[in-house]
Amino acid sequence: MDSLAPKSRLEVLLKDIDLPEGAYKRAEGRYHDLASWISRDGSTLASYDAHIFVQGSFALGTAIRPVNPEEEYDLDFSCKLRKGISRESHSQADLKEMIRFELEGYRESRGIQSPLESKHRCWRLSYQDELAFHMDVVPGLRADDKRRSVLTERMVHAGVNRSLAEEVARRALWITDDQRDSFKELTEDWPSSNPGGYQKWFTSRMEPTGFRALAEARVDPVPVYRARQPLQQTVQLLKRHRDVMFAEQPDLKPASILITTIAGLACVPGEPLDATLGRALQGLKEVRDRQATQILNPINPHEDFADRWMGPNCPLRRNFYQWIDSALIAFAAWRTINVPQRLIEVAKDDFEVSLGADAARALSGGVTLAPTARQVAIDAPPAPWCG
Repeated sequence: MDSLAPKSRLEVLLKDIDLPEGAYKRAEGRYHDLASWISRDGSTLASYDAHIFVQGSFALGTAIRPVNPEEEYDLDFSCKLRKGISRESHSQADLKEMIRFELEGYRESRGIQSPLESKHRCWRLSYQDELAFHMDVVPGLRADDKRRSVLTERMVHAGVNRSLAEEVARRALWITDDQRDSFKELTEDWPSSNPGGYQKWFTSRMEPTGFRALAEARVDPVPVYRARQPLQQTVQLLKRHRDVMFAEQPDLKPASILITTIAGLACVPGEPLDATLGRALQGLKEVRDRQATQILNPINPHEDFADRWMGPNCPLRRNFYQWIDSALIAFAAWRTINVPQRLIEVAKDDFEVSLGADAARALSGGVTLAPTARQVAIDAPPAPWCG
């Protein structure tokens, strides 16, 4: 008996792990509301040309539903000041305090009860309406031309097309980190980041020609569309398996940036979901086979995304390799098993997806499941909210 097409099988999982419709609406609303507050008349940041933009999984289109229904959704922002301030005029502590003042005003104005929380590189604001969210807001300054030039040449040396490298480097930031000894000093020793540039790189791994058009237009990060490309869906599937495997140890799970980067590097634009997932799994397997000690940032090859791996016995490194082994087995099973009861078990054990008996029989018997209203709805993009 023929099994259901691999793509259709994977879409069954995606339907259950994707964010609920309300999550997008609340994220969009919070983005616009915070951006309006920062740019309002009377804002203490008005003279600095402050710009809020979304980063992280919402910006990349790889956000997923939490395994634990009580878990908060994570919405990451950067607040970039684009003029009238520099590393020569302000310390990292000064910048972080400037952002704190406006976020505290926002919290009070909107009646948010949870206090503003200081993290090493950002401010965290938690709130709950229809869904529980927390917003992490990273203060930043626009990087200078020298820094952009350095990043461009590093990428070109690593094989990145120059026009893409220049567009990525244009979005680089200086950010704050209270773990730095120089946090309160006037110094040029600031940490650097580039979430907008990483988003551009990730987009280029899916649509190279589309990226070139964006680069020519010099627009802000593209909006997130709920009708995703195979690369975005692949990252969602891999992250879901990881979240289930480390549900009891969330602080020790493999970092999303490692998964996203390896999948992006392996992607061949235009291939279907099953092939894209297969390439990502092969890329992960190769990392494990060579016992890699570094995962370099594709938009800054001097930065190691795995810099928290401290030696061969580091639990983060060990967990990463163990997760790869488990993921290879789980996805192989999901794509090939034709016994209904085993499909139900794999869906629940490996992906925390409850698969009904009728659906399991359909999957094992080659019957295409009728699309749900949710599946039809995601074909249309939402209004842009990641400007």
